[in-house]
Amino acid sequence: MKKFALCCLVLALAVMVVPQSQAATYCITLTSFCDQIQLTSQSVGGVQKTILYGAWDWECTGDLTDASIAGDPPGATTYLGTRPIYVGTDYAFAYTAEWSLKKSGFLFDLYGVTASSAIPFQLGQGWVLNNGACRPHRSNLPQATK
Repeated sequence: MKKFALCCLVLALAVMVVPQSQAATYCITLTSFCDQIQLTSQSVGGVQKTILYGAWDWECTGDLTDASIAGDPPGATTYLGTRPIYVGTDYAFAYTAEWSLKKSGFLFDLYGVTASSAIPFQLGQGWVLNNGACRPHRSNLPQATK
């Protein structure tokens, strides 16, 4: 019984001392558009080590539930992809949206991708990175996909 109690004590101490996976939330605001992307970067271990996931407010409604987004771990260029759904419908956008976010100069490219083509929607546009969740957007600006 003493060995069992000692094992439980060691396990409890290990849980308190060993750091848990850290997650951080960021908001990407497009400087010339009303769109925002909220991302969480989380350490997951394994081959990937870090995963990015979140949502894209692609219709500029303040709704971060209609376009899940995921991508590669942050680096010099971060790649994201999604297939958004129109708010209030079951209809998907005609393209898979592929993002390239470059930290150097804070520029992004956005492509609409199908099985047979890639159409540039925006090239070399600006973006800003902020810590924390996205705040209400600027609805007086156009959408990046229009």
